[in-house]
Amino acid sequence: MRNESSASTEPTPGHSGIGARGVRSGKSTTPEERMALLAARGPQLMLWSSATLRTFTVCRPDQTAIWHARFHADLVIDTTNGAAKVAALQAIWIVARARQEWGADVATLRLVVAQSGLEREELTTAAIGNGLILDLVVDATANPALSHPENQFIDWWTADLGSLIRNPQGLL
Repeated sequence: MRNESSASTEPTPGHSGIGARGVRSGKSTTPEERMALLAARGPQLMLWSSATLRTFTVCRPDQTAIWHARFHADLVIDTTNGAAKVAALQAIWIVARARQEWGADVATLRLVVAQSGLEREELTTAAIGNGLILDLVVDATANPALSHPENQFIDWWTADLGSLIRNPQGLL
């Protein structure tokens, strides 16, 4: 997990977390590195996420909750890491929808999770499959998704997906 000791949620300009050496040198040798180059010119988005064994919460950059729901009844969530992973996957899914609505080919997602120990490779693979470069950060102290009231449910489709963007780059 990157930045586990840092609670900073400021973007890391030009860093995608994938093939950074190739991106810095200007030589892209893998599809992931080429995607990172495209993402550096595209929109940058940010979300916060957290979960309990029963529910998950996703917040936009201004720390307002945009999605709070129970996990699907057929989904077996028996560990806090499992819950945090599913919450992160839900955040990736909603940002992928936003990226598609905006018509951007690739975007960067800075996802601030409340739980350390998540399988970074699995989340990165899910993000890449959805046209996203993932910048994963852990912040277990100042994560606003942790403080959302447990029984105050919010449907994601009521949120303005445009509020997830941190810069309008690549959308003009």
